[in-house]
Amino acid sequence: MNNLVKTNIHMMAKLTQKELTQRHLEILEFAYEYYKKNKIGPLYNNFFKFVKATKEEINNLFPHGLNSIYTWIGIPIQTTKDGCKPAAEITVENPREVYLDYNATTPLRKEIIEELKSFFDANNNYGNPSSSTNLGVKAHDLIEFARTKISNIINAPEKSKIIFTGGGSEAINMAIKGIAFANFEKKGYIITTAIEHSAVLNSVKFLEKLGFQATYLKPDRYGIIHPDTLQEAIQDNTILVSVMMANNEIGTINDLNELAKVAHKYNIPFMTDATQAFCKIPIDVQDLDIDLMAFFAHKIYAPKGIGALYIKDGISIEPLIHGGEQEFNLRAGTENTAFIYAFALGSMLAYREMNVEIKRLTELRNYFFEKLKEIHPEIILNGHPEKRLPNNLNVGFKGFDSGSILLSLNKIGVYVSSGSACHAGSVETSHVIKACGINTEDYGIIRFSLGYYTTKEDIDYVIKYLPSILKELKNY
Repeated sequence: MNNLVKTNIHMMAKLTQKELTQRHLEILEFAYEYYKKNKIGPLYNNFFKFVKATKEEINNLFPHGLNSIYTWIGIPIQTTKDGCKPAAEITVENPREVYLDYNATTPLRKEIIEELKSFFDANNNYGNPSSSTNLGVKAHDLIEFARTKISNIINAPEKSKIIFTGGGSEAINMAIKGIAFANFEKKGYIITTAIEHSAVLNSVKFLEKLGFQATYLKPDRYGIIHPDTLQEAIQDNTILVSVMMANNEIGTINDLNELAKVAHKYNIPFMTDATQAFCKIPIDVQDLDIDLMAFFAHKIYAPKGIGALYIKDGISIEPLIHGGEQEFNLRAGTENTAFIYAFALGSMLAYREMNVEIKRLTELRNYFFEKLKEIHPEIILNGHPEKRLPNNLNVGFKGFDSGSILLSLNKIGVYVSSGSACHAGSVETSHVIKACGINTEDYGIIRFSLGYYTTKEDIDYVIKYLPSILKELKNY
């Protein structure tokens, strides 16, 4: 099941005060797959035949039997007599698609699509970058071109390394586990924060199973990690400090320079996840004194499946993938030349336009928030009011459920998130929101993230129909 269906299931269960069990999910999964294959919903005999669910069991598990199952997973039914409404049903004039989930991913820019078409149409870029043929040399040169361009964008020192990976999560795993495995015999202590992306958190938790120790620093209510909090956590055997540059959910930007100073006072490597910050705000790895930095392409209108890890000269890590000598002997496997090239192009375009986009998106975001306050005066802003990404607007609607708002907006073509995209399909409070102590008992949290293709007309479309959505949801 996709995450939209999962979100609907969680909302329906919540509305009908049903605690979801594994049996609920087993039956719903079967019904979803059956409908996808046969284009009709399964009847009671099918449920008994394939998942041994009797009519009595289904009627006990679901408030309105088959009607509930169909409604929960989105199978069309002729009557809504027994249905619940997790989303508002409103009529819109001149419907349009408004994408406001750029922190989750971005569309490919037209320039990159055209370059990739030319790349593949030429049919002379397929050489193995490690081979000694002319085709191999051409591929190798394209990769080095990309490496140089990205290095220049972040002002990487000459002897540092840019390692291309299969995505941001791999780059994060490479940095954290690479440092840990280089210290495997003596183990050691890792410091990170409670608001990191799951790629960081789960990497550290995995290392804890292997005997490493860890601390997860708490932010303040705005999502800021303070240097004195880090200072208090330092231990003699600390091997790594990892603090994200900008938070993917609430948009807060941390002062990495001050945090790195604390780590380097004890000669501890300092790593950052710059996924949301790369080419959205200026990054100078020398000025910030960063040792390792992970970032990737699909947040800047380039393809998914390609990322990078910056490694400062003098920092040693163990590779996770063994084989050939590619990527400075740190990441074996024939490089994805096309996507590496596209990554560089996306970086160059985003960097060239960064200052203009910072101003444009900040103004558009502020306009949006002022309009939201007019619609719903009790709305709250999550994250730091000033030290935040220009495109991020994470808000709380008092008296509403985030899942209901998300599904209602989706019905009129407005695409947003109620948390991190990697945790979509659940209505549980995100770990970031919890760590910041934000009230979710009374507030439905929605993340609007703007981007390159967002216009004032898009924002006005949301503003036009949001009051009707909130009014209908209030009456449920």
